[in-house]
Amino acid sequence: MTSPGTASASVLPFFLPATQGSRLCLYHAPAPGQPCRGGMVLVAPFAEEMNRSRRMAALQAAAMARAGIGVLIIDLYGCGDSAGELADAQWSLWHDDIGLALDWLRARLQAPVGLLGLRLGALLALDVARTRTDDIGALLFCNPVLDGQAYMTQFLRLRLAAGLLSAQESGGPTSVQEMRALLQEGELLEVAGYELSGALLAAIDGLHAKVHLPVGVTVHWLEVVRDASALLSPAIDKVARAWSLTPHVVEGPAFWSTPELSTCPALIELATTLTLSALGT
Repeated sequence: MTSPGTASASVLPFFLPATQGSRLCLYHAPAPGQPCRGGMVLVAPFAEEMNRSRRMAALQAAAMARAGIGVLIIDLYGCGDSAGELADAQWSLWHDDIGLALDWLRARLQAPVGLLGLRLGALLALDVARTRTDDIGALLFCNPVLDGQAYMTQFLRLRLAAGLLSAQESGGPTSVQEMRALLQEGELLEVAGYELSGALLAAIDGLHAKVHLPVGVTVHWLEVVRDASALLSPAIDKVARAWSLTPHVVEGPAFWSTPELSTCPALIELATTLTLSALGT
């Protein structure tokens, strides 16, 4: 059996034309000799979580490609090596980026396609899927952000943790409330090296996982935890009941947030298996 750490046989980097410039994409083609079993667009997390997840994204795409699933990894507008700056990013632009990626992948494979969303990328995948129920065959969430406002509050706190003393000395914002007020007034704020706008903050603030799942789409929720025997949090349980879903629990590190590079082979294997089943192959 090929190990989860083996690279894809064929990886095609290219720029996908889109609104306001192009988007960098990496396409992991189905392995030679494998029948095409469908395709998945990988929807990455937000900010530094995206960078820390790149290794896992590559390994996941490689594993799926070996199983006959073509995978497209896309850097959204203002992210990674795509056009634009995060300060100018809009949720609607990101929504359109994922739509373009789905269209490209379907035209390339002539097979069912789906979305694999990680963290905030899960909410984006859900948002896209709810408008495209006729052409998405599978929807997988990995440790989805459940509440956009709570998530962005935690993100803003990174700035406080990094420079509260200097902010006090310079007269800058010293609380999340002050930062939110400045953003609402149209200022840009740098948080953990990322320049954030009030418009993007407001869009993410308004997201919540408890919206209805798309009808007719096979959905799986994967939750990576440190201890598989422990109970899931009340917040997860509440959303799971709203979705009528039982999360697939996988033991492993929170690779999107660990300071060191980490991976979760069990997640890679399970996500590949569930995708094959969801796509009907």
